[in-house]
Amino acid sequence: MPVAGFIILRRKRIMGVMKFRLPPNDATRKEPDYRKAYFTGLDRTPGRLAVELRNGVLTCMRESTESGRLFVPWPIEGYGMPLVGTATLAERSAPYMLAVELARGKLNDIRNQVSDWIQLGLRSSPELERRLGDAQKAFVVAATNTDRVQECLQAAQASLDAASSAGDILMDAYTSQILQSRLSSTSRLPTHLGCVIEEPPTKATAALDWAGTFNMAHINVQWKQIAPSEGQYRWDLLDSLLSWSRKGGLAVEVGPLIEFRYGALPDWLALWEGDGETISGLVAEFVQQIVQRYRGRVPFWHLVHRPASGDILGLTEEEQIRITARAIQVARQADPGAQLAIGIDRPWADWMGSSHFQLGPLHVCDYLLRADLGLSAIAIEMAPGFSAPGSHMRDLFEFSKLLDLYSLLNVPLSVWMALPSAAGPDPLADPAVHVEAQQWPASLDENLQAAWGAKWLALAVAKPYVRSVSWLQSTDAATHLYPHAGLLRADQTAKPLLPWMRLLRKQTLA
Repeated sequence: MPVAGFIILRRKRIMGVMKFRLPPNDATRKEPDYRKAYFTGLDRTPGRLAVELRNGVLTCMRESTESGRLFVPWPIEGYGMPLVGTATLAERSAPYMLAVELARGKLNDIRNQVSDWIQLGLRSSPELERRLGDAQKAFVVAATNTDRVQECLQAAQASLDAASSAGDILMDAYTSQILQSRLSSTSRLPTHLGCVIEEPPTKATAALDWAGTFNMAHINVQWKQIAPSEGQYRWDLLDSLLSWSRKGGLAVEVGPLIEFRYGALPDWLALWEGDGETISGLVAEFVQQIVQRYRGRVPFWHLVHRPASGDILGLTEEEQIRITARAIQVARQADPGAQLAIGIDRPWADWMGSSHFQLGPLHVCDYLLRADLGLSAIAIEMAPGFSAPGSHMRDLFEFSKLLDLYSLLNVPLSVWMALPSAAGPDPLADPAVHVEAQQWPASLDENLQAAWGAKWLALAVAKPYVRSVSWLQSTDAATHLYPHAGLLRADQTAKPLLPWMRLLRKQTLA
């Protein structure tokens, strides 16, 4: 029988145990959801984890005794409830003080990144040095007063708050200086900035001032729209969107053709649930038909999105990867000149702590790239602060680290982004997806969407290995996946983020 409070590890005997002392209960403090905790080892992939909360101690049981980092939600002033990681810890019998180890981990990450970037030419600032100094002093107080719980916790929290603020200052300086450096050798960057368009051009596209805001159209025409009945194809929507994009002088990306999400798959495909071979054949047939039809007209295809990130249609992890590989092979044969990409969601892979799947998204991408199938790029879906398929909230510094990690795959990246502008009901959003209000600062509104979106978009554009950035939702007036994530309100008026994107396009992009 499963024990209350545990996530049961079924495949292997539990080997490693780490304990962490938690803060005393405080009714005035937002309580983290420790059930979302996960561990990473040297490969940065979360492993299976069982957690127990008892008598103020968080006990973490793993399938390994190796050193690792614990990541847990933790309240940070001005940042909501992001996931924060400890430094690398070894097993020991005595519990660690969780707040102290989180402060140590955050401070180490920021200081190490500052040191690396200064060696590469980053110019620091007095404000950054001051905030790092504040974080360091507070951490020393916390680490040397673990026997005085209240004083220790207050100092650890002060260190976390100061280090997070330093991280923001660091990222502002990095983004600004990288953009200045890149623009010093060229008048405009070649990065594509676009928005997903799923329906025929309407009032929304006019309200967005597409050509003035974007240099790319990301056309997402789902399999179920093109093939509402098995074997029968309707090309009119994609034809009209491609024609509209060409007339506007926009670069074009199309896809994902296959999205491992029930709302994006044809209803008739459920008849073949559990039959991996038949589903693979149907996927291959569809990809062959669409890529061959538009050969030479679509330069960039997003083929498969969310492979091996969860249970769907009774397909195993291996079957989903095999279907993805076959889709790439078929597309390459149908149009040898096209660029091909796959996409991943929840790129930090924190969901793996409670999944029976073995490979995280980074390893899936690496596996498919090493297979030499002809992949040209990887798309990363960033939807922080949403329930699945969104990710738990992180800060801008962690977003930068994530992009740098995926850049090690040595192919260009496409970044797909969605951020909410409210936390209330959204009748046109997918009912299974909601804004995780507790993860956000209390001021979640359109201005916060604009402030966070501007920083995240600018950072993505600044990274030289990012080839394109797509906002995932044009308007809240049409059916959509993520609540309140449109650039336009339901009445088709612009939210504050949209004018900033126009300015970015005008000043920075070709």
